[in-house]
Amino acid sequence: METADHHLDFECDFRFGFNLDPRGKATVGYLLFWSGCGGLNLSKDIEVWNPFAAAGQTVLTGPKIQCIGVLERLRYAGEEDDPMRFVAYVSQNAAASVRSKLARPLTSTRLQMSFCIIAYDDEKKQWYEAALVKDGARMQANLDTTGGELQIFVSKTPTQISDTLDLKVYRFEFQVVPAKDATTILEFATGPTQRIVKRWGAEEGGQ
Repeated sequence: METADHHLDFECDFRFGFNLDPRGKATVGYLLFWSGCGGLNLSKDIEVWNPFAAAGQTVLTGPKIQCIGVLERLRYAGEEDDPMRFVAYVSQNAAASVRSKLARPLTSTRLQMSFCIIAYDDEKKQWYEAALVKDGARMQANLDTTGGELQIFVSKTPTQISDTLDLKVYRFEFQVVPAKDATTILEFATGPTQRIVKRWGAEEGGQ
């Protein structure tokens, strides 16, 4: 994770996330919930191993994780009104649902979503939660618009995870800004004991 000038940039190893080597260590992230944009409700149709699977987790539990997608990147400049950009890899069904919804003008850009990123500290030899929505809550967000274009994209071409794993996934990229008059509490960490708490969004009447 890069934190210069308060920027938070997480690069995740999505291939490790899908095809987990039990002896390996990497930063991995998961798209856990997505619902909104006038009826785009993505299912948790991907199941992967949980490399953490130990005490200390607040969002993920158990040996397996049910998720919508495995993250490749999260970028966030760090201020409460800054956009957050996600890159994930999702199933064929999820990609088809997104393409179908985007084939017509959206009736709403508002959505709820949740995610979690976990990483490994080589010095302390332990996993830790690197980024998440506090207490397993859901972010209240809107799709961002840049130059009149909604910031959401899904690939039509599948990505092969590995030569040995017969699984094709699709790149799903989107950028969100805080929903009006809504706040989300986010937690970020650079290690097992260093934690940054940030408020994303401003409540009604707030500055």
